[in-house]
Amino acid sequence: MHNKQYNMSKSVEDEYEYGDAPTKKGKRTREAHQENRGTQRHILTQKERCLYCFENPSRPKHLVIAIGNFTYLMLPQFEPLVPGHCVILPLQHESSTRTVDKNVWEEIRNFKKCLLKMFAQQDKDVVFMETVISLVKQQRHCMIECIPVPCEVSNKAPMYFKKAIDEVEEEWSQHEMKKLIPTSGNLRQVIPENFAYFHVEFGLDRGFVHVIDDESKFGAGFGLNVLRGVLRLPGEDMHRRRRHESMDNQKQAVAGFMKDWEPFDWTKQLE
Repeated sequence: MHNKQYNMSKSVEDEYEYGDAPTKKGKRTREAHQENRGTQRHILTQKERCLYCFENPSRPKHLVIAIGNFTYLMLPQFEPLVPGHCVILPLQHESSTRTVDKNVWEEIRNFKKCLLKMFAQQDKDVVFMETVISLVKQQRHCMIECIPVPCEVSNKAPMYFKKAIDEVEEEWSQHEMKKLIPTSGNLRQVIPENFAYFHVEFGLDRGFVHVIDDESKFGAGFGLNVLRGVLRLPGEDMHRRRRHESMDNQKQAVAGFMKDWEPFDWTKQLE
């Protein structure tokens, strides 16, 4: 893979400035090394098991749409919420977009911009969602779900999400942080380190993040279930496990998606 970077514009996402400078490694005692060794082993095991780590030979290669230097785009393994449903992921095992470096962040933004342009041709907007839980175990691979929706749905979706989060908060919240924090830039400025969160964006310029207080009460499918309600999809889908698509259906979906994606594929400029 060529060691190049691609940017959609000359002003490289000025709103996404990273304030956390890398720190120099200090001297550690032998006890500290031994303490960390178990954690490192555990994380390595998770990377080996993770089906979304790009180096894992068991990952679903047939679902990949495009590959950048640090991220890639693929269709979901499970039955899509709607046609065009796709996901953006880092190549390496990362737990959240809050923790990724600038190169990864910029490529995620490039994918988002191109998806918005692609679906605009179909008179649709895109809702982007990220659910970050199980941070201690490092089990989950950072994933941004991208759901194309009609523009009128995108306009009213924030109201649905706010209502759903309010209902969860009223019942379970114990911390004093705001229920919804508007986002228009670097998540590091609004989310404390090592906090679980749910982030939703309606296009690129409007979104909000919610810090998850009790992970056991906030399911990984929360965002998809809210969109099921907005899109008036069958209610029973909220309460069953996501179904796998057949290989034939997946290959057909990939071929159709790639045909629409080809004119907007920014990764071709890396070749």
